[in-house]
Amino acid sequence: MLEYKINIIDYNKGCLMIGRTEELTQLNNLCELSESSLMVIHGRRRIGKTYLVDFMFEEHRKDCMFFGFSGAYEVNSKTQIKNFIEAVYDWFKIEPSKEIADWTDAFNFLKRTIDAEVTHKEHMGKVSLFFDEVPWIDKSNKDGFLSALGHFWNTYCQKQKRFVLILCGSNASWIKNKILKDSNGPLHNRVTHQIAMKPFDLQETKKYLIEEKGFDLDSKKILETYMVFGGVAKYLSYLDPLKTIEENIDALYFNINGLMYGEYDEVFKSLFEDKAGVHKAVIDYMSTKNSGYTIKEVSSGTGIKVGTKLTSIIDELVMCGFISGIGKYGNVKKDTKYIINDPHSIFHNKWVKQFSKNEIANLKKHYWSDISLSQKYAIWAGFMFETIAIINLPHYLKARGIQGVVKGASYWSYIDTTNSAKGAQIDIVVEYGNGIYDIVECKYYNDEYVITAEYAKKLKNKLKQFLCSWIKWKNKKRVKTCNAKSLWM
Repeated sequence: MLEYKINIIDYNKGCLMIGRTEELTQLNNLCELSESSLMVIHGRRRIGKTYLVDFMFEEHRKDCMFFGFSGAYEVNSKTQIKNFIEAVYDWFKIEPSKEIADWTDAFNFLKRTIDAEVTHKEHMGKVSLFFDEVPWIDKSNKDGFLSALGHFWNTYCQKQKRFVLILCGSNASWIKNKILKDSNGPLHNRVTHQIAMKPFDLQETKKYLIEEKGFDLDSKKILETYMVFGGVAKYLSYLDPLKTIEENIDALYFNINGLMYGEYDEVFKSLFEDKAGVHKAVIDYMSTKNSGYTIKEVSSGTGIKVGTKLTSIIDELVMCGFISGIGKYGNVKKDTKYIINDPHSIFHNKWVKQFSKNEIANLKKHYWSDISLSQKYAIWAGFMFETIAIINLPHYLKARGIQGVVKGASYWSYIDTTNSAKGAQIDIVVEYGNGIYDIVECKYYNDEYVITAEYAKKLKNKLKQFLCSWIKWKNKKRVKTCNAKSLWM
């Protein structure tokens, strides 16, 4: 990977873009390099990949010559090439002088078109080429798209030193296996930069709902919205500020004509295609416990053997931002748990999956509005709050003003083999070094939370057991008993 200086630019000036400052800065800096760059942008559908590139080159880097082409879903090579020729005409108003028979001809046509345009306009800046939904263009490379693209990059773009070539797609498996990891592929070791697009965090979601959508919501209601939609920009864009959040959820999820009905299946299909079933099975199972599962536990619950296949599935789900790993304090590598980062998936599995299409059609109009007032929902929201806290841990660290000195975050649990009732669990342990820790307990409560005598006793037990485990780890030996009273009183 090339290293380059990050310039701070106010991307929101004159045009609204929530978040994405780091991603926009990366794109901007590619335009300042003295060599050509090959950037890969990947992420789930509806996350805003295309909008990001269009925003950069149509709003901020108009000095760059720009060409964009998007693959079409499930059409043959002949149609893809026709669409490509039409895209060249749309951007440059140039028709081919001879028949374009294959992708080699298509890229030669693009090369001559760019050369002519650069000469005609005396263009001295960068030329940005954006290929969107690349996996749709030629999935198995039977029609030679990747081979022709590799040749185009190696013999033309890289030598010219003026190009920013951006490849983008939602199919994470394809991006990983055909571009990033294929040692025999035409683009092996050619990628110079990557952007993994993630959903908005909680703070960005708040900004979007209030500044872009015009909602008047308090922090609690924004949090409850995030528990359903996560930070996926497209999902949030469906919300109608003239309705309550509960009315929006009823209309979007619990209505067969709702825009979110069926979205869960479509997300996995777009990301993993023929492997969507096994990826979805892993997420379905992981949705059953908010505290997460180890790989062995996922294997046991799904029937997928521990090995290369399951490891690949886990890696791809991490790559797409569906899950993340959190290590166990004192034994990070062995007992890593994977938790779901995607509230939309958790919400679907808890509240939507249970209904058939016919049952959805016959639900009462204000189904979710009523559910949101129930104790069942309150319990679920409490568990979700723990998940949201872990997903948005950087904001906690920022509020503490110490994110730069953090060594890591982990979970911790202990089972007393002589008395299981004396076991203990800590949601988040933040380690700063030199024996300094934050012990984070997550509670979701409407009013000020009052620590009862019984709960205080539980907290003291957690601290005692954690300190005992710390002493054992620090001494690097087995200690049958320890007295941590003097350390935590």
